Amino acid sequence: DLGQTFNSLSTLEHYMQSGGQTVLFVGDLSYADNYKYDNGIRWDSWGRFIERSVAYQPWIWTVGNHEIEYKPDL
Repeated sequence: DLGQTFNSLSTLEHYMQSGGQTVLFVGDLSYADNYKYDNGIRWDSWGRFIERSVAYQPWIWTVGNHEIEYKPDL
């Protein structure tokens, strides 16, 4: 989870210095929607934060546990 924490910048910089060609973002993208009165400020700041990478290489997102349909054993 890249998130927006004290370690996020060092994680992103470490990835960029490693010479990777794409990011496979496995799982849930964000819980920013839980902040219902911030008018998307969390999404905007996260987008600006990762722009240094996503502007020059692909980021691929996959579904997370919230997108898995619950199917009880019958």
